[in-house]
Amino acid sequence: MRNPLDGRRAGFDRASRHAAEMGRRFHLTLVLSMAIGVLTGLGVAGFDSAVQPVIGALARQPLLVVALVPAAGLVAVNLLTIVWRDDDTATTDAYVRSYHQRGGTLSLSSLWRKTVASAITLGSGNAFGFEGPSMLIGGSIGSTVEDRFASRLRRDDAKVLMVAGAAAGVAAVFKAPLTGVIFALEVPYRSDLARRALLPSLVAAGAAYVTYVAIIGTAPLLPTGGSAPFDLRDLGGGLALGVVCGLLARLGAQAIGKAKGLELSRTRRVASAAAGMIVLAPIAMWWFDAPLHLGPSYAAIEWAAQPDRAVTVLCGLFAVRAAATWLGVAGGGMGGLFIPIVTQGAIVGSIFDRLVDSPNPHLFPTIGIAAFLGAGYRTPLAAVAFVAEATGEPGFLVPALLAAAAAQLVMGNKSFSAYQRNERLPDVEPLSRLPVGDIMSPSADTIDADLDLATAVATMLRQNRRWAPVVDTTGYAGLIAVTDIALVPMEEWPTVTARDVARTDIAPATPAETVEAVADRMRAAHSEAVAVTSSNAVVGVVTLRDLTNIEVLLDRLNNEAS
Repeated sequence: MRNPLDGRRAGFDRASRHAAEMGRRFHLTLVLSMAIGVLTGLGVAGFDSAVQPVIGALARQPLLVVALVPAAGLVAVNLLTIVWRDDDTATTDAYVRSYHQRGGTLSLSSLWRKTVASAITLGSGNAFGFEGPSMLIGGSIGSTVEDRFASRLRRDDAKVLMVAGAAAGVAAVFKAPLTGVIFALEVPYRSDLARRALLPSLVAAGAAYVTYVAIIGTAPLLPTGGSAPFDLRDLGGGLALGVVCGLLARLGAQAIGKAKGLELSRTRRVASAAAGMIVLAPIAMWWFDAPLHLGPSYAAIEWAAQPDRAVTVLCGLFAVRAAATWLGVAGGGMGGLFIPIVTQGAIVGSIFDRLVDSPNPHLFPTIGIAAFLGAGYRTPLAAVAFVAEATGEPGFLVPALLAAAAAQLVMGNKSFSAYQRNERLPDVEPLSRLPVGDIMSPSADTIDADLDLATAVATMLRQNRRWAPVVDTTGYAGLIAVTDIALVPMEEWPTVTARDVARTDIAPATPAETVEAVADRMRAAHSEAVAVTSSNAVVGVVTLRDLTNIEVLLDRLNNEAS
């Protein structure tokens, strides 16, 4: 006779082995994260050491050289993209895009091309930042290591090492490990964070920072000096500055989007951008007595902070820097927008400081950095962390937080990154083997195809449905959403039927289909729901909310198991 304790003992042994295996894989992830951090620190230090001296040397050249070299850099980068047959100029956006793509990776083959192109763009003095190629270096190293050890890592940890590498890249180039971690976690979303990557990112960022500063040094990126006291008046001013920075960042995001989508031939686009850069050089030299339109603009930030700069001159600097970055993007240059955004925030803060005559000359430029950066990339936490780490002034955190929050409110849904999502979509990987019939919402709440839209809306609202299957005498006829109906002018609702508006491009699912297949269909159709049918009769609806509920349950079970 079988002892019932044997079954329990076997189950306990299986659970113990599973827990031990999970622990080994997690420890491997941390070890790999440290290695990625070291490699990223070395790579970023090499890139910085090669390019920064070139920018410094260019700034000391005669006006003719200062005018022609940035234009020549844009032309050279475009010639290389033609030779390589690769028009992708994304750096930071490449990380965001790969994070959201199903199976997305950052390859080493693309890395070396973009690194060369970024070095030419930055070295020739175009107004970009170093964080773009740095993030790409770290993310590509992390993605490559992840592919190499995929069989030994948890399936749920897909892209964790890519996130850790991206965090390492930002941590190194800004000498700001906390900023690197938060930025890599924040930037994929406007209102959410990447998950499961916090501890690996901390390890990678710390390793990258130590490696980088051992080679480059530990001096703060943006030394400000001074003290950090503030009063309630300064807090109110910080809120006002946050609103202004949010509005300007919103306009800037729209302008950058226009620059990326210019409907001009490559020749005309590059020629126009190159000509614009040539024109900016004498303007900058005449107005500021320095080529402040060049490069990542750390010099422009320090220049703007001098107390004798007039408001009109600072407004001119803001316009020149904005034009230089816009022309670089329009001309196909490669680099980051993090530091250009930081520069604009610092300049706006300096303007605000002159207008209110603050007793602390460093307060509002620092607040401006946090507000403009937090709004521009929708990364308020990273912006505030950057203020503390890069300037060495943690005392400015409270007003910086308030300003960043105010800027977020007026930024709306705009962003300097075209690939950001608002929040995390359900992770359907753990559900890939489940049949749709197990998670669908059984429902007989359908809409007759011949109903007019006024009646259809009333029916859907009464049933508390945002989506509803449309049926006719033959069965399923399509899927209709309240948002689809809202696109039709209300005066036309009595004469337009549900059949006229229903989406027929979303093929219904069957109860036996897997969640993975249905999720792919939803993504392809940009839909938040799919009808489930059996013999062409509607038996239910699957929505993203259904997937989210299952995901939360599975996360709890996984946490309990580990």
